[in-house]
Amino acid sequence: MASRSGRAAAALVAGAAALLLGAALLASATLPPGATPALAQEVDPEQQLAIERQLLCPQCVNERLDQCARAICEDMRATIREQLAAGTPPDQIVFFFRARYGDRVLAQLPREGFNLLLFGWVAGSLALVAAGGGFALLRMRRSARRSARAGEP
Repeated sequence: MASRSGRAAAALVAGAAALLLGAALLASATLPPGATPALAQEVDPEQQLAIERQLLCPQCVNERLDQCARAICEDMRATIREQLAAGTPPDQIVFFFRARYGDRVLAQLPREGFNLLLFGWVAGSLALVAAGGGFALLRMRRSARRSARAGEP
């Protein structure tokens, strides 16, 4: 007898779920074409463009998402629109693509880990070249003064 009451309860739950699903389908069918549900937000095009400028195409070399016309970029732009409409913050959207494609999808390298060493190497190299150039100019200036003094009567 316990199994019959369990089956009856399962049938009741399945019927209620089917009824709710039917009601949801009917409600979505009554919306006019192009209308969005009340839960979705309007997407700000400037905010979407700002996110697209932070990302690179995963297939192209150094081409930003807002400029690339590949199918994968169209899909990424659609995902950005969907997530913005769902109310996802822009930082989380960028993190979503970073987790999916890695750091190579970011237009700006993050200043952490190995990249920090890379930035330090570049800055140190530039400082060394500037110091070497300044020293070379100073030496040329001194030698020009000596030769000018030696040439005067």
